[in-house]
Amino acid sequence: MEKILLSSNLYSHPGIPLEDHLIGVAELSDLFLSEKPSEIRERLKSICRIIALTHDIGKATRYFQDYLNANEKEKEKLKKNKETWHSLFSSVCAYYLTKELSLSDEIYPVFAFLAIRRHHGNLRDVRDDVLFDNNDAELLHKQLESIVDESFSILSSRIQNAGLPLLLNKQIISQWINGFARELRQIKKFLRNINNTISNYITLNLIYSILLDADKSQVVVKDKTVFNRKELNSADWVNSYKKKTNFPESPLNVLRKKAYYETLSHDIDSNKKIYSLNLPTGLGKTLTSLSFSLRLKEMIRTKNGVEPRIIYALPFLSIIDQNSEVFESVIKANNIELNTSILLKHHHLSEVFYKKADDEFESAEAKILIEGWNSEIIVTTFIQFFHTLISNKNKSIRKFHRLVNSIIILDEVQSIPVKYWLLLRNILMTFSEMLNAYIIFVTATEPLIFERGETVGLLNKDYYYKALDRVTMKLLLNSPMTVNNLSEFFDLSGKKTYLFIFNTITSAKDFYNLVKKKEITVTYLSTHLIPKERLKRIKEIKEKKYKVVVTTQLIEAGVDVDFDIVVRDIAPLDSINQASGRCNRNGIGKGEIYIVKLVNENGRKYASYIYDAVLLDITERILSAREEIKEGEFLDLINHYYKETREKKTQDVSRNLLEAITKLRYDSEDRSISISNFKLIEEDYPKIDVFIEVNEEARKIWREFVGLRDIDNLFLRKKTFDAIKAEFYQYVISIPMNTKNMPQAIVGEIRYVKQTLLNDYYDVETGFITKDTKSVVIW
Repeated sequence: MEKILLSSNLYSHPGIPLEDHLIGVAELSDLFLSEKPSEIRERLKSICRIIALTHDIGKATRYFQDYLNANEKEKEKLKKNKETWHSLFSSVCAYYLTKELSLSDEIYPVFAFLAIRRHHGNLRDVRDDVLFDNNDAELLHKQLESIVDESFSILSSRIQNAGLPLLLNKQIISQWINGFARELRQIKKFLRNINNTISNYITLNLIYSILLDADKSQVVVKDKTVFNRKELNSADWVNSYKKKTNFPESPLNVLRKKAYYETLSHDIDSNKKIYSLNLPTGLGKTLTSLSFSLRLKEMIRTKNGVEPRIIYALPFLSIIDQNSEVFESVIKANNIELNTSILLKHHHLSEVFYKKADDEFESAEAKILIEGWNSEIIVTTFIQFFHTLISNKNKSIRKFHRLVNSIIILDEVQSIPVKYWLLLRNILMTFSEMLNAYIIFVTATEPLIFERGETVGLLNKDYYYKALDRVTMKLLLNSPMTVNNLSEFFDLSGKKTYLFIFNTITSAKDFYNLVKKKEITVTYLSTHLIPKERLKRIKEIKEKKYKVVVTTQLIEAGVDVDFDIVVRDIAPLDSINQASGRCNRNGIGKGEIYIVKLVNENGRKYASYIYDAVLLDITERILSAREEIKEGEFLDLINHYYKETREKKTQDVSRNLLEAITKLRYDSEDRSISISNFKLIEEDYPKIDVFIEVNEEARKIWREFVGLRDIDNLFLRKKTFDAIKAEFYQYVISIPMNTKNMPQAIVGEIRYVKQTLLNDYYDVETGFITKDTKSVVIW
């Protein structure tokens, strides 16, 4: 006869018994750890189980149970009462229980305390979190006394059977509370003398991440079998796809094929963790990097018995769909049913949809599964990846544990700001060794982030650069031009197609308005246009619908467009090289790239408004002695540029952040540099989002958004917004807070331009109307 388990009648969430939640989180923690390398599993299994089984034990208090049973209005009042809070109580229990394990490293009880202390918020400076005074002790004793003895006895028995090292009772916990101030004095001393290494940061993030993911997933996801992974025999996926796809014979395809097979034939040393795939634009880096990663995935699974995920990160949203479509084609060509558990796109505008086999998940479950990177191949942004790796935020760190035992492809790595080179070098090297992660840098212009010998080159990059002669770069830098000069410089009446890339929206818009007067097909791209329109125009550009395209830099990196002639306003050399990749990609005939120096009416370079003066100076000095540069010379020039850049650009920002990381200073209340200061993309000015009601479809979505105000339940309101979020942000642009043409209508934090006022704020050709006539618009 099956044994009937007694219930404590305590609850963690509405309808979820506390013991069931704690044990469920422990089981998910075990599952997540089972995917990690054996050394990590053995080291952290007992610690993570204690953390999981105690992280919400403070919810056993009468105060929390009363809060849970209160109506919404009463909950708002009770939420502010310290007696209702549970994290400190739970973290003290976890600290002492982890000490019971008698671990060789004294840091683990402290990490258990910190992970639970902040599992409902963000991490702070650890030295600010190890504070405990008489008021805290009195509060914990008050909470302890409020717990019903019989209920706690049943709860304690259940979680001891699930893996706690001892049976908890109120007397033991009371003794712990009495002694905790003394313990903290030792902890503070220990933290002052701790070995300041990146490894402590990585270990704490891993422990914290597993707790966060298991906690959120246990509450929201009903069917836990969704976390069970399917073994995929994927090593030959790309080869199978290539056999089924017609690639016409051409000199360029011969080079692509050679680069592909040279990469795949490279011996893999499992002890080497960082690789480089450095190829000129248009030589098939996406397919080649995917195929190498799938081969590496098979090797790791065979050797370690664990299935690595592949995380493919790109710098820009504009190329996520493009590259994801390549992956979709490869998967479908292998007769694999495509669903979210195999291929996942994740960024801040992702559709909240998750499907595994025949099961589609509710939006709340889908959101948890997507944001937790529950997929075999994840295509995401640099923002998502690097802010998972370096962050103090709960939401970002939650998926940190997915980086363990993963294969990470970083495409277009030249987009990483120079000031972060040292930071990323140090953290990626430590992280890859500690957590058995493999990193593949993919680029046409590889920055000098690593020292010679620290990465493994997958092919002979010099050969491929010198074998190409698709384009010639022509330098027109000796005589600065105005936008008017430029509009008259080129004869656009012939058969050739032109791409003009500008540094500011002002110069791009002015040039477009001049060119559109000519009898040619022309279009315009910038962030002033709503995303839906931008994507539509990029699709039309790929379909060759326009003779002339006028754009800002948003088209540079990775967007597969092709023109006979590219004209680029002066920029750092890596940006110029990216622009050259939009010219004659397929090597048909000979393409031309013109580099010009555009100035405004006051003679100031437009480039100076957005680019670092040192990088511009290095570029101009390298290019100044030349009139023409052949494609075969590009690699030597870019290497020269990066060498000078590393010598002349300071790494002080990296050093300050590395110090914060080694000291576990996640956030700071004073002006000390902390981990929270890391921003991959710096915003030079505050912005506000504006919804542009360009058509009836936008109007319908806006009405749905406004209707959210009528939903009192916060959870239901978020869930309803998640269902329309992807569509909603297709009509949203960001504008500076100080713009002179600020729309007046506002709902929440979103400004609104309705259809009847469209002509005052939005031009269907060039986007938002700035009315900042006396200043250069760069956003």
